[in-house]
Amino acid sequence: MDKLHGASNFVNFAAYSWNIFRYIGDYLHLGGILTLLVTIVKNKSVAGISRTTQILYCIVFCTRYLDLFDHTQSFYLVFFKLTYIVTSIIVLVCFYQFDSTYARRHDTCNLTIILVPCTIAALLLTSDYSLLEVLWTFSEFIEGFAM
Repeated sequence: MDKLHGASNFVNFAAYSWNIFRYIGDYLHLGGILTLLVTIVKNKSVAGISRTTQILYCIVFCTRYLDLFDHTQSFYLVFFKLTYIVTSIIVLVCFYQFDSTYARRHDTCNLTIILVPCTIAALLLTSDYSLLEVLWTFSEFIEGFAM
């Protein structure tokens, strides 16, 4: 009986630990985004930040989190999904606001070269051909380039 009780505790602990890591990751991500925004606003500059990367992240969040409209979710998920989408849009607005500080000549990646193959790959490699699933798969490919 003790062994069974111990195994049960381990399973509960493992599930709980996974949630802890997820929460830690979510809050670290949020902290990073807020740090980026505060730094941009404080310095009134987007120097050293890749607009291409920020566009890719915005695409990732917008295509990955379309399931917000598909089914109900916990407040936690809705909050973080909307936060990621809104903050990525705010960062892009900062590029417009502080355009004179943006170093275009250093941000040389061509979005077409990334978006076209990722679109084709998403269409060929998705597990289900629903719009949400294709966009989710697309977001996974795009995120690899954004990183």
